[in-house]
Amino acid sequence: MATGPAVSSALETIGRHHFECSICQERYQQPKILECLHSFCEQCLLKYCSKKHQGAAAIPCPVCRQETKLPEVGVEGLKTNFHLIGLVEELELQEKIVGSGDTCLLCDVCEGGNEATQRCLDCGHNSCLVCSRIHLRFPSSSNHNVVPLEEILEGKVTMTKIHQKQHPKCLIHEGEVARFFCTTCDMLICRDCTVVNHCKPEHSYIERDEATSTYKQSLVQLFPPLENTITELQKSREKVSRTKEDLGVTVKRVMTEVQDRAAEMRAEVTAQENRILDDIKNIQTDREQKLEEYEKTMGLTAERFQYSLDTAKEVTRTASDSDFLSLYSTVSKDLKLLADHSMPKVDNRLAFLKFKQSEGVGGISLGEVVVEDKWELCREFGRNGSGPGEFNMAWDVAARQPDEVAVTDCTNKRVVICSIDGKQKSTIPMEGYARGNAATRSDNRLMVVQEGAPHVKVFKSDNTLAYKFPTVPTSEVGKTAVDLRSVAVKNDGTIAVGDVARMVLTVHSPTDGKLLRTIPVKIKPYFLAFDNNDRAIISDYLSQTVDIVIGNDTTKRTIKPTNGQRVTYCCGICTDSSGFYVAMHSGDNTMTGHIHHYDPQGGFLQCIAQGLRSPWGITFTSDGQLAVADHFSVKMYHQV
Repeated sequence: MATGPAVSSALETIGRHHFECSICQERYQQPKILECLHSFCEQCLLKYCSKKHQGAAAIPCPVCRQETKLPEVGVEGLKTNFHLIGLVEELELQEKIVGSGDTCLLCDVCEGGNEATQRCLDCGHNSCLVCSRIHLRFPSSSNHNVVPLEEILEGKVTMTKIHQKQHPKCLIHEGEVARFFCTTCDMLICRDCTVVNHCKPEHSYIERDEATSTYKQSLVQLFPPLENTITELQKSREKVSRTKEDLGVTVKRVMTEVQDRAAEMRAEVTAQENRILDDIKNIQTDREQKLEEYEKTMGLTAERFQYSLDTAKEVTRTASDSDFLSLYSTVSKDLKLLADHSMPKVDNRLAFLKFKQSEGVGGISLGEVVVEDKWELCREFGRNGSGPGEFNMAWDVAARQPDEVAVTDCTNKRVVICSIDGKQKSTIPMEGYARGNAATRSDNRLMVVQEGAPHVKVFKSDNTLAYKFPTVPTSEVGKTAVDLRSVAVKNDGTIAVGDVARMVLTVHSPTDGKLLRTIPVKIKPYFLAFDNNDRAIISDYLSQTVDIVIGNDTTKRTIKPTNGQRVTYCCGICTDSSGFYVAMHSGDNTMTGHIHHYDPQGGFLQCIAQGLRSPWGITFTSDGQLAVADHFSVKMYHQV
């Protein structure tokens, strides 16, 4: 048997009508049709409603999301898609014929196991030649259409659905034929229905054939507008396709423009980079020349001193009495002259060089090289008192992201959180005198030490207490005397605490405050900071001394700051890439406070601010401003 045309016909039918439910991916079982004309198995819709739309009056189509109003009885009340059922039946008939392939299809009538060669299109039975002839002899089936299976398989004959020639039955009255169509209820009814449930004048009905003809014509009239709409949609799709092509061309062009502009900007940035680097090299050459002159002068001076000293020693050791006495006045005069000779000084500012970045990149400006450190007061906020916006011994200041400063208001026993423009935002009450504080870089937490308290308190970014930790092993808490005055964050994120009672720095884990190590120091760490090389800069305000500490306990240099005369208090410390800054004052509120700038080796560069009352703590904000806790106020300086 030839099976090709029939198989092709079946595949075309499947392609046209999609006989699988999109929910269960199986062939339709009692399909229900929604208002959007999508159909689904009744059981699939029941599960769909019970899981996602239990008790809903309407459900969205699982495919297109258009809502369908449910009847009172629910999914069961939706219309059954009998047309789709018929198509499925037709497909199954095709599959039954075609699916036999080269195997023998047996007769459905006789029990002799004969091969079926004929099919009755009215009954839907496959039969052998003998049974088909007998079937046509019966009066009730003498007019049935019996065709060879060969012609069906070759596509010469199209199978029809069994129920097409059968009259539809009434869903309410058993055995009655639905010969009428109620136009009021949009449903097929029988003769009994016309006098019971669908009687006039409340209901209007017409014969089934008339309704079919009328509604087919009515439906056909709706086809042209929809066909026009589909045509317009196709045109719109084509337009979208062309627009996508145009977009691709436009994107390529715009990307090229961006790349060209970026190349220009890179070229401009590179040119600026080269110009700035050339300026730096020129500054270096000029300053190295001056330093070489200093070096040469000092070398000649040293040679002069050494020669005079060697000569004097030689005369003293080897000359006879008469020769010694004859040379004494000359040698003595020369040595006294040299002793009174002022030593040549090196200008430490020659080592100062700083790059000031521009704000933003819109103007394609990298920034500028700063050859001289100049600062000016740009803002001051606070006054003496204990209320909002007031301080009583502002002791230390820490910078918090993105634009806040935390000030330890010592005598008022609190930490005041302010914006850098001076607006007080919140306060954190403390039990004792608040001293040193510092902020972490990663999570913006604030560490605070209090005078007389054995623990360091750590506050979250919302100012609530995260945890607190001791600076001695747990077994020594309450037994070992401590006096915590300063706290700082190292470059690796660990927390360092200055203890003036034991003269040590303790280093702690930033996550839980666990003690990692203890570092002895030579002065009391009242104020503490770390530079870019992780060196500790310690200030002991009572001994007027600043130490640069390397490693665990090695003091590289000790500095005794002055402001024309020996300062009374040497206080706050902060650092940047150019060195470190120290706050100092006399402590008598005579506005003699200074801020000094030192290079990384501890060489004095310049005084960047003076005339302060009693500057205690200092720090740099995120935008490079210098914040100074000046007893009753906070002063903000910026570089000009």
